[in-house]
Amino acid sequence: MRSIKLVILAVGVAAMFSDTASAGKIFGDIKLGGKPLPEGVKVRVTRPGTSAVADSTTTDKFGSYKLLVKDVGKSVLTVVYEKQRLELPVFSNKEATRYDLILETSDGKLILRRK
Repeated sequence: MRSIKLVILAVGVAAMFSDTASAGKIFGDIKLGGKPLPEGVKVRVTRPGTSAVADSTTTDKFGSYKLLVKDVGKSVLTVVYEKQRLELPVFSNKEATRYDLILETSDGKLILRRK
């Protein structure tokens, strides 16, 4: 009887964490002028064509970020720096994917690109 309860509990816990087990992580560093962005810059990921935010975070003191995306496929990563929204298409997998990014000025405008 006790072993049946343990099996039911284990199955319940596995089902509860099954969404995060299939989720992928998008992570990396963001630099501007060869230096990391300051701590607290907003970073978020959304599905294309929607405003639904899959995950959001802020950069740490090293300009690093980590996002968890439950769905596999195309997404849009947005960095909000000095009141400017800079977007970059990204692809989430079941495995962690590194996106090291660079903010640079082109024709007087900030752009976001992959390193």
